[in-house]
Amino acid sequence: MANTQANFGFRHVGDLTGAAPTYQYSTYAIQKSTASAIGFGDPVIRVANSTAYITLSTPNAATTNPIIGIFYGCQYQPTSGPTVWSPSYPGGAISQGDIIAYVCDSPNAVFLAATLQTSLSTADVGKVINFSGGAPSTVGQQLSTATLDQGTLNSTGGTALRPEPFKVVGIYGATIGGYGTNYGGVGNGTDQTTNYNWAFVTFNAQINKLGVGF
Repeated sequence: MANTQANFGFRHVGDLTGAAPTYQYSTYAIQKSTASAIGFGDPVIRVANSTAYITLSTPNAATTNPIIGIFYGCQYQPTSGPTVWSPSYPGGAISQGDIIAYVCDSPNAVFLAATLQTSLSTADVGKVINFSGGAPSTVGQQLSTATLDQGTLNSTGGTALRPEPFKVVGIYGATIGGYGTNYGGVGNGTDQTTNYNWAFVTFNAQINKLGVGF
């Protein structure tokens, strides 16, 4: 069955085989003046020259400022009314103070994500890849619109010290080859022969997995 486009960002589904089971979510801060919205499932980075604050990552930034992890909601105190728990950060002057952000930054975490267009196959397991970003949805579950950009797929890792942010570890719906074998064998995202299929990835260039400082 041909896939249909269904962008949902990076969905945490587990950990690499052999890793201790963990759904590590750490707290970070978003500066209250941050304008860029962050969707549920978006990659995030630290703000330049600041270790205190995070912001939305863009694909080209992934090679110069390593991603910290994947954003999974926030808590903030609005200018009036009770504390708000939100799956996304809508951006702008919404809070009296800085926002508490929840981020999956476990180095062994595995995520499910949709391809930007052209499909990935089991032959691509083990290669590294960047992502394509965009403004998150502002309705419903307020999901990220980030996808895997198969145009960046390669075996060399990109630039020497700051390689591509993700590594392909499995293909959704595949019967052999990699993480998640037989994980959801039918339905949208499982057809490797048509556009918009889904793949499992883990961090490749993440702030906790690189051998260089920033």
